[in-house]
Amino acid sequence: MKTKRTAVIAVVGTVLLGLAVTAPSLAADRVDDADITYWVKSALRQDERVDASRITVATTDHIVTLSGDVDDITTKQYAEREAKKINGVLGVINQIAVDAGWRSDTDIELVVRRRILNSAVIDSEGITVSSISGKVTLTGEVDSWSEWEEAGLLAGEVRGVREVINDLRVVPVAGRSDQEIKNDAVAALARNVYTNSLPITVAVRDGVVTLTGSVGNAFEKDRAEETVRWISDVRDVNNSLEVNWIEKRGVRDSDAAPPDSELQRSVRAELDQDWRLIDSDISATVFHGHVTLDGSVPNHVEKRLAESDVRDVVGVGWVTNNLFAQVDVREDGLIELDVRFDLATDSSVGAFNLRPSVVNGIVTLSGDVHTWYQKFHAGEIAAGVRGVRQVINNIVVARTNWESDAELTEVIAKRLTWNWTTWLVHDDIGVTVKNGVATLTGDVNKWSQRKEAGNVAIETPGVWKVDNRLTVKGYDYPWDEWYTKPS
Repeated sequence: MKTKRTAVIAVVGTVLLGLAVTAPSLAADRVDDADITYWVKSALRQDERVDASRITVATTDHIVTLSGDVDDITTKQYAEREAKKINGVLGVINQIAVDAGWRSDTDIELVVRRRILNSAVIDSEGITVSSISGKVTLTGEVDSWSEWEEAGLLAGEVRGVREVINDLRVVPVAGRSDQEIKNDAVAALARNVYTNSLPITVAVRDGVVTLTGSVGNAFEKDRAEETVRWISDVRDVNNSLEVNWIEKRGVRDSDAAPPDSELQRSVRAELDQDWRLIDSDISATVFHGHVTLDGSVPNHVEKRLAESDVRDVVGVGWVTNNLFAQVDVREDGLIELDVRFDLATDSSVGAFNLRPSVVNGIVTLSGDVHTWYQKFHAGEIAAGVRGVRQVINNIVVARTNWESDAELTEVIAKRLTWNWTTWLVHDDIGVTVKNGVATLTGDVNKWSQRKEAGNVAIETPGVWKVDNRLTVKGYDYPWDEWYTKPS
């Protein structure tokens, strides 16, 4: 059973509407609505993928309402996701409309069907696609939640799609007991950097997982659901977590660094329980927080997914991904046609003249785009096509305005003060940028702070790579493997 391409969720633009909003003070533990609105607007305005003037933000009782319009569904999702990360946000009401432009329903149906067929990670047959006024409905049966989400993701990326209703029914092939599923869910929440030590209770009945308890913000609530969603034989998740302000969230309440033997077991369990990796043959070795992945996976999407899983495990500081993708052999001409089609019909990069060429299953991408996100997204699209062995991404980012390294350093530092996870330790994080490569140094309290600081940096427009050299208090890495060496 194959897997899905994980949706890459990032920031979105918003608008100031000419309102004079004073920058908030960081002195108080609990921020007010005006502070939240200011931070959400500022954070979203940094995103290079959308027109910030088309989104508005309002906050009442720590609940953020987003409105306006964007060009595609994924942008709408990005806006909601990033708003939930802002310090003090307890929930988000997403009223953003998708103004995708007109495209005939017949054309939309044909494109969505073909992109599903082109996917290297969807094996299930019998997925039915229908479109009415740009509103796409998916019906039929799939073998796993990974295929369910992959199909919905592919549909949402197609130009002209205004909404996706995913009515696919998940019919797992295996059959495990509710107790086995519960055990895996509890362990997964304990391993994950974002949910470790949160007061979450798990119950399972007939394969449906129910989460109760409390978390500190809406983003943590979503992450808890995502963490258990991919466990084998989970049929659905009932997320009943309450979002409440949690004091003293900067205090570490668990061991900072598990020993290598324990971390090895946690990494192994994380890989084994992920339904999306069931066909993979992966080995993992651990040395003081440095995890090396070897073996084979069916496609490049699972290679990226395995690394993402491991990076979220408490105690992992670095991942070396040596996985080999064993792809189906296809003719180069057919691969090139499919890659060209998927690029041309994508809502984010379809307007650019991107030129793929294929030799022995290796895709080389050329052309110009406006942002680093568009370049990386084009590479992900190509990697998700059946038969692709490797992607060489030679796309050029042709920006009209480049931020200086000093400006990028300042932006990252400010964004660390807004983020729920990094707010209390932002003064402990050193930020430097050289030629668009951001380096983070310092000592933080929790693994989630280290992880999220890296996310904040890479999602900053103009940054194309991050060296996350942050350490967690009490745990210094005895190795020195970074993206770039210090000058």
